[in-house]
Amino acid sequence: MGTRTFSMTSEIYLQYIENTKIFQILVKHKIEGYFRYVDDILFTYKQDQTNIQEVLDNFNNLTPNIKFTLEEEN
Repeated sequence: MGTRTFSMTSEIYLQYIENTKIFQILVKHKIEGYFRYVDDILFTYKQDQTNIQEVLDNFNNLTPNIKFTLEEEN
């Protein structure tokens, strides 16, 4: 992730986004678990209650500088 200053700044920014915008998305889409380590995020959800593609679209609309990708476990 680059220099220490950049990684610290990005961590602060991600925490800000989590507390202001991501939390609202999680509640809206009934995400049961949200776990983040550096730049990896893990969701737990019920497939019959959550449209994960819609969640991904909401995440990608948060900011033009960050793009999220999706890997589903089978």
